[in-house]
Amino acid sequence: MIGRIVTWTVALLLYGYATWSGIGNFVGVQNQGLQLGLDLTPLGWASTLTLVLLPALLFVAGIVITRRMRLSHTVYTFALGFAIVSVVTLDIVLALPATAIYAT
Repeated sequence: MIGRIVTWTVALLLYGYATWSGIGNFVGVQNQGLQLGLDLTPLGWASTLTLVLLPALLFVAGIVITRRMRLSHTVYTFALGFAIVSVVTLDIVLALPATAIYAT
């Protein structure tokens, strides 16, 4: 039981940081759009909301899924979820051009 609590705590910190980073990106994109006088495109809204919601939803899903799993499977499940969050975040932050986020 202690291993499961440690795993959930570490996962909470990692997913919490990803959610906090997504909130920061959401606020930053909104402020930059206001300063430039540009609105967000539907893709811009979807990408910024994904950065906020995906880590939180995957953490909750991980808790629900791993309640009755062995510890090794629990660690693997949370690691896989965090890898998904990391790849999606990197794709949105680094690969999505500003022209796709802001309506010009």
